[in-house]
This record gives sequence, structure tokens and C-alpha cells, in this order.
Amino acid sequence: MPHYPVNLDLRGRKCIVVGGGNVAERKVRVLLDFDANVIVVAPQLTIGLKELADAGKIEHINEPFRPEFLQEAFLAIAATGDRETNSAVSSKAQELGVLVNVVDDPELCTFLVPAIVRRGNVVISISTSGKSPILAKQIKEKVESCIGPEYQYLADMLGALRDEIKAKYEDSAERKLAYQRILDSEVLDLLAQGKHEEAFKRARKCI
Repeated sequence: MPHYPVNLDLRGRKCIVVGGGNVAERKVRVLLDFDANVIVVAPQLTIGLKELADAGKIEHINEPFRPEFLQEAFLAIAATGDRETNSAVSSKAQELGVLVNVVDDPELCTFLVPAIVRRGNVVISISTSGKSPILAKQIKEKVESCIGPEYQYLADMLGALRDEIKAKYEDSAERKLAYQRILDSEVLDLLAQGKHEEAFKRARKCI
């Protein structure tokens, strides 16, 4: 069955990553990108994870996994490569109501990590519900090729203009038309050319 897509606010939330290898490092870096409070449980770390720990960007528990490490966690990722340990993480997490992902083992997961294309506040997630990660990767590459940084700037601009549009138009249909005028204009092209000030002026005219 397809999985229900959601976007989680991870800012400051306790996220446990069990495992200290390359896969775990990739997972940790994505969590940090979304401002999670990351705790890594592993006797050994990659050089990259050790650097993050030494810099105070993550907390490192230099021990094998124990169930009590999941107390008060919001989310857990098991990336040890050992199915017995991964199963223990999954079982305890589900008992505690903690969201859990076990790398390469969808049956032990309560959520799957999608392929992500991020342009600032524009976050596009791509999932095949665990059926084919390589297909998700290929789709991600196609999306990356056509969604450039101008979409990040456009989202920021629309956010900056939101209150102004709400104040000018009480009717929701009129607000949608204002947004559509901006989207149908050359604003995106101007942003792609680096002409941010000109793009903002053009957007305001569309309002």
C-alpha cells in the first residue's frame, strides 16, 4: 500500500540514530538540515560523525543500543546493518509510540524516508513506498534538473507578500487570482537571472 506523505517539524526534537557508519552519517546530516536535536548511539563513528560530535552538533552515546535510549524521543532511525539490533530498535520505538525507520527494511518501519529535493523552504519528497529506491533516486535527479534555486526565492517572496495580499483582498478567490498573476508573470524568470529586486517590484505590480 502507498504511504501517507507528511512533513514533520523536527526543530529541536530528539531524534535518535542507532549506528555510526556511512549510512547513519547520511541520515544524521539530513536530520541536521532540518534542525533536529540528533543523538547518535554507536560504539564507533565515521570520521564525519566524529567531527560533528566534536563540534557539538550532535550528541554521541558511545555504547551499544539499549531500549532506554529511546525514552522521550520523537523519531528514531536504525542504521546498524545488524537486523537483530535494528529489530530491537523498531520494537521498542513502536512500543513507546516513537516514529521509527529501519534502513532497507520497510517491514520494520512506521515511516519511510523519501528522496528529497530541497530549495530553501521548498521541500519536494519522492517515494515509491519502499518498492524501488533506485527509481526514487532517478526521479529526484529529474526534479533537481528542473527545479532551480529560483523556486526558493519565489517561495520567500510569496511569503513576504502574504500579509499584504491578505490585507488587500478579503475574498479568498481574489487572493488566489493575485497569486496566480504573480506566477503567470515573468517573476520566476527574473529570479532565475538573479534580478531579485526587479522580480519583487514586478510581483507587487501583480497584486
